[in-house]
Amino acid sequence: MRKLLFSLLLSISASSFAARTFPNGNLLELEAYQPGQMKLSGKVYTTAPAMQVRGLKNTLLMPGFIAQLPRNSKVWVQAEPNTGYIWRVWVVNELEAQQLAIREKQERELKANQQ
Repeated sequence: MRKLLFSLLLSISASSFAARTFPNGNLLELEAYQPGQMKLSGKVYTTAPAMQVRGLKNTLLMPGFIAQLPRNSKVWVQAEPNTGYIWRVWVVNELEAQQLAIREKQERELKANQQ
């Protein structure tokens, strides 16, 4: 019974160590934050009322902590399609930022080739 319980817990917790996956979005730099607005790569965006910000460990960050993030932190941002409000933000490390930059470049090239 203990072995079964241990293997069940191990299989469930293994997914928490998996690499993060990101939906469609944009790689930007977080320059400033105040409730209701974010300055990303020189442009001010309105944030959605239910905006989620996830840290490097994929945990939700409280609004007070977001303002304390290092200036020019790399973030992966997803905007609502209808309003353009920022509603999901992931703080990414340097390796993830490099991979996401390559992904963005490939997506742009693919769109250009389809037109």
